[in-house]
Amino acid sequence: MGTGFEILVLLHVLCAIGGFGAVAYSGLYTSLASRQPNGGTSAVLEVNRLVSGLAEMLIYAALLFGIGAVAASHSTIKFSSPWVSAAFGVYLVDIALLHAWIRPSQRTHAAVVRRLEAPAESYPALCGECGGCGTCDSPLAGVDASKLGDGTSTSSGAQPLQSGVVVAEGQAPAPALSPQQARAKDVEDLRRYERRINVGWACFNVLVVGAVYLMVFKPGGR
Repeated sequence: MGTGFEILVLLHVLCAIGGFGAVAYSGLYTSLASRQPNGGTSAVLEVNRLVSGLAEMLIYAALLFGIGAVAASHSTIKFSSPWVSAAFGVYLVDIALLHAWIRPSQRTHAAVVRRLEAPAESYPALCGECGGCGTCDSPLAGVDASKLGDGTSTSSGAQPLQSGVVVAEGQAPAPALSPQQARAKDVEDLRRYERRINVGWACFNVLVVGAVYLMVFKPGGR
């Protein structure tokens, strides 16, 4: 099939190892980082995020080199072959899982970690439904409750914060959480997002194993 084909296969394999291998233990990083007794969880997660970003570029490159290798095989390997089509399908599902499930959960998890690492005396009081928490379904999700106490209304139809509560249109007021209650809620949310991330990475890795199986055993022939 020629030297060009072999070089493309080599680059495809190297990018796959460097990309998928680098993110294979990301779920473990998340679990272990949150259990560090002396803090620094956000620093560990940031380093993991940067490394994962580089690995993601290699994952995309693996796809390009894989397509190039199939094209350079002079029809010895065909895009219509069952294992090739299945491998591309598994790859696309993996990428969709990464961006639709894992990355959003990681961003929210990291935001909660940063709040928990803040000094206890400066921990913000959060609305029980929306103010500053960023995790509820209220139209004001992610809004700092302290900035709504000036009597201004919002574009979402919710009324301003009054006496420590946010009044949403057609809803009963939701009491504000004290800093202690907000911190306890964040600890609970941290565990929930950690589980979501770990489930996402577990599914991601299983799909990678499936893709490797397809490429090694080539079910259905070339």
